[in-house]
Amino acid sequence: MSKTVTRKEAGSRDTKCDAEAVERELQRAFTPAVIDELRATTGYNPRQRVGTAMRLMLTVVEAFLVGQTLSFTSLRAIFVRRFGFVRPCPFQKRFKQASAAAFFRAALEKLVESVVAAAGLELSGPLGRFVDVRIYDGTGQRVPPRGRDVLPGCTKGKAGTKWVMGYSIKTGLLEHGICDAETASETPLWRKLVPTFTRGVLYLFDLGFFERALFASAKAAGAHVLMRLKSTAKVRVMAHVSENGFAPLPGWSLCYYLTSVSRRRGTVFDLDVTWGKGKHLIALRLVGFAHKATSIRWYLTTVPRSMLTARQVIQGYRLRWLIELLFRELKQTADLGRAFTADVHAVQALTYGAMLAHVLVRSVRIQAALANEIPLEQLRPLASLHVVRAFARELVDGLASSTRLAWSQLMGTIGDVLVGLARELKPSRSRPRIALKLGAIGA
Repeated sequence: MSKTVTRKEAGSRDTKCDAEAVERELQRAFTPAVIDELRATTGYNPRQRVGTAMRLMLTVVEAFLVGQTLSFTSLRAIFVRRFGFVRPCPFQKRFKQASAAAFFRAALEKLVESVVAAAGLELSGPLGRFVDVRIYDGTGQRVPPRGRDVLPGCTKGKAGTKWVMGYSIKTGLLEHGICDAETASETPLWRKLVPTFTRGVLYLFDLGFFERALFASAKAAGAHVLMRLKSTAKVRVMAHVSENGFAPLPGWSLCYYLTSVSRRRGTVFDLDVTWGKGKHLIALRLVGFAHKATSIRWYLTTVPRSMLTARQVIQGYRLRWLIELLFRELKQTADLGRAFTADVHAVQALTYGAMLAHVLVRSVRIQAALANEIPLEQLRPLASLHVVRAFARELVDGLASSTRLAWSQLMGTIGDVLVGLARELKPSRSRPRIALKLGAIGA
């Protein structure tokens, strides 16, 4: 039986209070006081005229919720309907500032921080041994050809940006992201986004991040890393788990080791390996699964056997695909696979605005689960997005209003509809159950 969001290892807690705290933080994040604080921090929009920071933020949020492409035309149409006429040039210039990108990024991080602190969620099952499990990946974004000089793409003659984003499977929130010109490698961008590892957190990466320094840094910080093994990495097998127990080996190469063991389909390998030489030598764990005799998938990790079994490591890596589903939501909802402006600051501001709106939807999902005392994993993320989109205008009206009672009533109405339409008591057999088995409650 899955662990609900109403129960922690140490005992029960009052989820009604948590739900009220999340509800309060959602409205507070869009209050003039918080907006003015963010403006002062980032230096954005010092002159309060028609296109104020709060109005622009609410416009981007509404555009995302109603499924509009984030172009200046569609955004301005929503702005005019809600706040009155504004000329095209001043409207666009509000986004084409470095401070605009900083403002929307700060608003996103502020909302995530406040919701996570108020919700008090914890992982359950095998993943409950970690503080959180965070997935990082990059995605490309095309921009108009006139942006080639500032935002060159990987392909000659193309223009584009590369986004690296971080996603938490404990909360289901897209926590943060960073943007730069499109490149093949994603590690330099990730280092700017996450300067240091967080102790007790498991990080999932794809091969675009593969390097030895990443594993060494994680071990030094008390964090954990899990990713696929790159074929160019030269590891030495020092020990393995066999039918007779744990057995040491004399530092064989991986190729030589495979000549001495069975590779039949379904075989699971659990090895102790070393990678590097001299002061760069690092001890790691290598887990493999034989899909067939000639095809073995290898997973390199710092997670010890006392925390996850070999099969749980393999299943855990499959959770990395959750961020690909999240990218699909963003791109299909707001067409974020391409930008309609070549201005780098506007590209960043609008994308951070879309991420902010997506976090708002996922936060409403958390609030509904806590308020109704049901497991968060039973509210399907994509179905929750569709439900909240139906309340797009009412939601933005509630954020723009200073009335707490009206906001509470709206949250109650949306929560009831979410439970009625987005709740899934038992997943169908066609859907993967790995997230539920491992305790990824926000996935």
